[in-house]
Amino acid sequence: MKEKMKRLFENGTYALILLFILEIILIMFVTPNLYDDEWFIKKVTNEINPETNEVIEHNITGFVQERYFNWSSRVIIEYILCLTLKTSKYLWILLEALMVTIVGYSISKIFVKDNKKENNAILISMILIYPYTIMHQAGWAATTINYMWPLAMCLFALIPIKKMWYGEKIKLWEYPLYSVSLLFAGNHEQASSLLVCFYILFTVIMIVRDKKIKPYMLIQSVLALSSIIFILTCPGNYVRQEEEMRRFIDFGMLTFLDKFVLGFTSSFGQIIANQNIVYTLLTSLLAIYIFSNYKAKIYRVVSLVPLVSILVFGHFSSITFEIFPNLEIFYELLTTKDVLLTVANCNKIYYTFPIIFTFANFICIGMSLLLLTKKYKNNIAVLIYLAGLASRVIMGFSPTVFVSKTRTMIFLDFAMIIISFLIWQQLNTKKVKGINYINGIIKLTAVIQYLNIMIYIYSEQKLY
Repeated sequence: MKEKMKRLFENGTYALILLFILEIILIMFVTPNLYDDEWFIKKVTNEINPETNEVIEHNITGFVQERYFNWSSRVIIEYILCLTLKTSKYLWILLEALMVTIVGYSISKIFVKDNKKENNAILISMILIYPYTIMHQAGWAATTINYMWPLAMCLFALIPIKKMWYGEKIKLWEYPLYSVSLLFAGNHEQASSLLVCFYILFTVIMIVRDKKIKPYMLIQSVLALSSIIFILTCPGNYVRQEEEMRRFIDFGMLTFLDKFVLGFTSSFGQIIANQNIVYTLLTSLLAIYIFSNYKAKIYRVVSLVPLVSILVFGHFSSITFEIFPNLEIFYELLTTKDVLLTVANCNKIYYTFPIIFTFANFICIGMSLLLLTKKYKNNIAVLIYLAGLASRVIMGFSPTVFVSKTRTMIFLDFAMIIISFLIWQQLNTKKVKGINYINGIIKLTAVIQYLNIMIYIYSEQKLY
């Protein structure tokens, strides 16, 4: 028994088990029956006709089929959502805790090579820093199954890329698991885009590098492409877009460039308005890394721009606006839920400032990430950053860019968590001065965030 326990700690499995237990404790009293959850439950639960006393059966398959033609291409996700809600809330609790654990497992499997005991401890701390209350926005089950579960399956489906890149053996029973995970994640628009990009990119790179084709990479690439084609050809998505444009009346008049810029400004606006703690984690570690490894002032200034931005306009905004009241006007424009530059105001240079400020922040992060390695081709952090950013920027091409709130930030948020973890690994490997304090702050922040989320969930449940 002692040997088994020792092995659990040495290989980092204890951290994942702890994450699973913590998630169970967090959501064990949640009843997913509000907002979209309530609507879905009514649609799949049998009811009695008050006039004839006959039972009216609601078939999940029929309901999902109708949604395909009239609202959404997420037929796999919504089928699982309906089945879960119809079965039991405890099934959702168990699966949700498992999915969060799979997120941790997948990131660890892809990015942790050694010292798993310490690495996994920091990794789950960073995952616990994520503001989980976002998963309540459209109803606990509806939001988690539509966002957290595709994220988990997307990351799990990327594990074969790492294994084949390093020539690791994939067990026979793992193949169907990876493919099923890809199909589930591929049913989500943002996840599908990421999977297509990663699989096609690495399939091409491996063909060039190894001078041979890896059949399973091709299979996964075809499945990913099929998924996105299924999304693009779904009639319900176009019906929904027309309906959603009634909320965003000017959307139809926006040009490609307008939507592209909107994707960036809406993303940064949400980061600032919600004082995104994951963004703060990333920019803090990035600044620490640059200051620890480079003496050039220009590098240090560039690394500080994103961190200072979130501190001045986010976490310390009340103090900032008290001392510099006019900055609040800029903040309101920066966080507005609308297109910033229009025909009506394009002759005023002031309205270009938030756009310049937004791009400056994202560019500064990208430039700082380029300094993590001397060889750009080995800089996986930049690739993850661009992929995560793209997953949110594409929301600018949807009329639901503002209505869907911060839950569509989940892929960017976890991209930032992964990058933060990669930066921490480098800091820890080099034994940067103060690394123990950094570890302590990360773990303390995770504990406080966990308690913060627990208080929110448990206090809200009293009202149900």
